[in-house]
Amino acid sequence: MSEFAMSDEEIFFKWSPDYSVDINTIDNQHQELICILNHLFIAVSRRQADKEIAVILDDLVAYTKTHFALEEKLMQQANYEGFEAHKLEHRKLIERLDQLSKKFLIDEKPIHFELLSFLKLWLKEHIQDSDKKYSSALRNSGFSIAAWEREATAVFMEMVEKTGRWWRKIW
Repeated sequence: MSEFAMSDEEIFFKWSPDYSVDINTIDNQHQELICILNHLFIAVSRRQADKEIAVILDDLVAYTKTHFALEEKLMQQANYEGFEAHKLEHRKLIERLDQLSKKFLIDEKPIHFELLSFLKLWLKEHIQDSDKKYSSALRNSGFSIAAWEREATAVFMEMVEKTGRWWRKIW
């Protein structure tokens, strides 16, 4: 994938402290997902999307699955009561990304704008609603966020090792 420098005009989705779930590891991963989305926007705006989208989709799906696996493992460990509903939201997103990938790769139809608008809306709503709910519930239950952070970092690094991916290197 080519290197992109991102100007302020090319930022499609800007991270805001309003999106913070007050768990650094999760916030960092959400920022990485936003970064991937912004790189898709840059590719589209520079008319390079046809060349770049397959790689961006692959990275997006792989990173999203890694992030979801970590988030779900930690919610399970904390006995979060909304876990099943949250997991279902995750599964629906992966299914939608799979559908869009097939539409592009098999049906050879453009998905750039559909993917951009869908993901931006989904990420905003999911982070500000569902993710903030579990974050708040964990803090209110007395679950140790500091311990979760240590666990999250260790688990994420293990996932990176298993997949052989380190997403920041891509960009």
